[in-house]
Amino acid sequence: MDERPIVVVKVGGSLLDWPDLPRKLTDFLDDIQHYRVVLAVGGGAVADCIRALDQTHKLGDSRSHWLAIRALGVTAAILHELISDQSVLANTREDVLGAWSRGLVPILAPLDLLQFDENANPADSLPHSWDVTSDSIAARVAVLLGADRIILLKSVSAPIPLDAEQLIAQGMVDPWFHRARGRIPFDYVNLREI
Repeated sequence: MDERPIVVVKVGGSLLDWPDLPRKLTDFLDDIQHYRVVLAVGGGAVADCIRALDQTHKLGDSRSHWLAIRALGVTAAILHELISDQSVLANTREDVLGAWSRGLVPILAPLDLLQFDENANPADSLPHSWDVTSDSIAARVAVLLGADRIILLKSVSAPIPLDAEQLIAQGMVDPWFHRARGRIPFDYVNLREI
């Protein structure tokens, strides 16, 4: 049985249009082989489209929330295409465990997992709001998977020392991130600069 600690690595949607992403992400994953990794991908331009459509058509918080989560399935599929030789798409906790058993990195399309969470843990699940982005989704996934750490891969650098409240105040993570992660420690990495 694989006893390595679990890390959820959130790949910011702002990295998806960066030509160096496949190489830099693969190098980063090589550097953290001491973890069982789950990749959670941000929504980027796909989620921005849903946000704009919500503003135009007043879709409402709940509909927009689930549409944005569906969009993360699209961005997960895009990332899988970029690093397909070492990854597999995962929809459930069982898919994640299966990927690890085959020596692959699961890229989570979180819809099924988050719907299950909302039904099983309504008091702890994420609110339906644009205050919840893929940062908090990755944090909630980390809680659900019993992860030991969260790593946020972004396109901009964070102030040092790293402080969740300061990141929220500066708009570098969403307002729900601190609550969503519970006590799980996190790192913030500007992938474009490593």
